Amino acid sequence: MITDRSFDFTSREEKKNYVERMFSEIARRYDFFNHLLSLGFDYSWRRRAIQVLQERWAPRVPAERPCILDLACGTGDLSFEALRQVANADVTGVDLAEPMLELFKKKAARNGVRLTIEKGDVEALRFADNSFHGATIGFGTRNFTDLLTAFREIHRVLRPGGAFVNLELARPRAFPMKQLYRFYFDLLLPRVARLFSGDRSAYRYLPDSLRRFPDLERLAAIMEEAGFREVKWETRTAGIVAIHSAIK
Repeated sequence: MITDRSFDFTSREEKKNYVERMFSEIARRYDFFNHLLSLGFDYSWRRRAIQVLQERWAPRVPAERPCILDLACGTGDLSFEALRQVANADVTGVDLAEPMLELFKKKAARNGVRLTIEKGDVEALRFADNSFHGATIGFGTRNFTDLLTAFREIHRVLRPGGAFVNLELARPRAFPMKQLYRFYFDLLLPRVARLFSGDRSAYRYLPDSLRRFPDLERLAAIMEEAGFREVKWETRTAGIVAIHSAIK
């Protein structure tokens, strides 16, 4: 079991192992906490992320069977949203944590959904160059050990003209949301999570990882350094989340 700890990882491998173990342990509670702690806004954020994907790749992507890679897919909510919005989509979900993928598979079977679900590492993808029309990440980027390596891999497996959309938590900049957000993430969220789950580490990791995460401009710059062009972003819900998008 993950215990209360410092998040000053000494190596990329240490962080990767921690993230895999942590998400494996909280897998059964993951969907519940996503909806609870976001106050249900996560549904609309994912909806908008897939809308952005379609806006950015059109008219570069053929209407027949567009291929979408959902990275750090967790239990599949963003993959399911892609299937709802994109006609005839061929979706592949990839994640490090096996228990998350098992829940994803059960949800897919329960809803009669057909897609590919497999374990994998975004920093070392097994797919050939130019394999996908679109790539998405929903609330997983903060867990990567090397953003530039990950973004270069995503760029590699996208087809020319394909779109990459990254949905992630952000830090609001305007008063009073900036102060309210800090109070919520630093003080309230870990206590609420502990009340419901007894967890002393996983939901402390969340605000810590957000504090260390690049700001909007820096994240866009890393995407450009990885080879992406036409990088844009938009914020939602008073700056609580950001949706970065780019074209290969």
